[in-house]
Amino acid sequence: MPFRTIPYNRKIGRIFAASGNMRGFFVFLMLLGSVSSFVSAQELALKKGIVLDSLPINDSIARQIVLYLPQDFELTTKWPILFLCDMDGAIEKKMRYLKALADKNGYILASSRSLSDSVSLTDKILAVSGSLGKLKDLLPLDLNRIYTSGYDTGGQLATIVPSMLRGVTGVLSVASGLPNLELINPKEPFDFVGIMGRADYQYLNLLAEEELLDQRKVPNFMLYHGEGHEWPDLRFLDLGMQIFTLTGMKRGTIRKDEGLIQSAYTDYKDLIMELEAMNQLRLAHHYAKQGETLFEGLTATEWFKAREKEVRKSKAYKDQKREWEAVRLKELILTEDYIFYLEEDVLSFNLDNLGWWNNQMGKITKYKNSTIAEEKLLGRRLDGYLNAIVDEYIALSAKVPNPDYDGLILLNMLKTITSPFDYNSYLQVISLTAKYGDFGTANYYLEALLKKGYTDADHLYELPNTGLLRISPEFNALIDEYLGEARYAIE
Repeated sequence: MPFRTIPYNRKIGRIFAASGNMRGFFVFLMLLGSVSSFVSAQELALKKGIVLDSLPINDSIARQIVLYLPQDFELTTKWPILFLCDMDGAIEKKMRYLKALADKNGYILASSRSLSDSVSLTDKILAVSGSLGKLKDLLPLDLNRIYTSGYDTGGQLATIVPSMLRGVTGVLSVASGLPNLELINPKEPFDFVGIMGRADYQYLNLLAEEELLDQRKVPNFMLYHGEGHEWPDLRFLDLGMQIFTLTGMKRGTIRKDEGLIQSAYTDYKDLIMELEAMNQLRLAHHYAKQGETLFEGLTATEWFKAREKEVRKSKAYKDQKREWEAVRLKELILTEDYIFYLEEDVLSFNLDNLGWWNNQMGKITKYKNSTIAEEKLLGRRLDGYLNAIVDEYIALSAKVPNPDYDGLILLNMLKTITSPFDYNSYLQVISLTAKYGDFGTANYYLEALLKKGYTDADHLYELPNTGLLRISPEFNALIDEYLGEARYAIE
């Protein structure tokens, strides 16, 4: 059965048109099943319990699909699907990480290799649409349980998809803030589950964005944990999948199952009790309050109400809340300073300010080593934030038709301060300063790099723009001193 197109949101259309990515209109999904598609799946004899790197079909879309069928998959049952919006090329690794949860919760996992960063947003949406359409034709999907998920920028893409493709009912976003809210259509509601570390530099953003989701009437549940910008423990991803099941039961699109409800209730309750035992009372309060909303209408919520009230009244909770408010204000001021001074330094090529940045990293290190829990988290967030904005500036500076090489030199110098063991930043400084004949600076950063433990002499002799530098006695003396592999005369 062919897909039916529906009109796209005019505001969203203007946004895409302005960016040069519009192709007249978007094809939106109307996910409708058919019995004949199940026969195709039987003929394919797809293997269960292993990650398939493509579908064995002579079809351009199918060849790009990566698929995992849970171990108890049967064609006679309809299955929910979690479509992973992955843009860093490690989709099989992510699926292997998630497959135990897919087995436990009864989910099909799928993705497409056509979602790389170099692909336009329009083409990404079309790739997701085509992949889901192909999977609908091959597998017995539960069309009330089509979900998208993604990590970091993939989470932002996953959050846009429900507003672009009709029939997507939920988003599991991991370590990601929200995309431009203009791309989220309030007329196409979906469930949003966000998983974010409290040491993640995007943490404050997601806290603020909870209100914006509420304003757009997007049901949202936030699963915060104590780590940073990384894939969380499977426990939180499991809770995210369970939340989709619970919200489906509340709406009547999934048959009510007392066993599943009580299992999720126990998991949620255990998490709260563990957080209280670890004296993480702000998080415990968050989960207790959210538990009331999540389980309301499914089972009794008195326990959550009692825990929320008990924690809120405790002196320790009030003390932690005061610490948090002080830290949040400090973080807002510092992050604004970082943005302001970084832009100013890049535009003016202000190398004299590198000392100020080095001082800021010293302050961040002190926060990370603080005995105050909220300051430890602050230090980790500031570290992540500063590296993220420097990386973004480097990427933007390198993409323009006529790169700002002065800006790139300064940014990579700054990167050696914010991330001292990121070898690539030293290599970039050596290459770019050699390009302009500044061999003194190039050799200074070469020695700094070698002191950090860099050992690839072959690569050093192949760096772009270093033809004259690498035959100089000073360059070869440093290679000989640290690696014993000088290729040219030292004297």
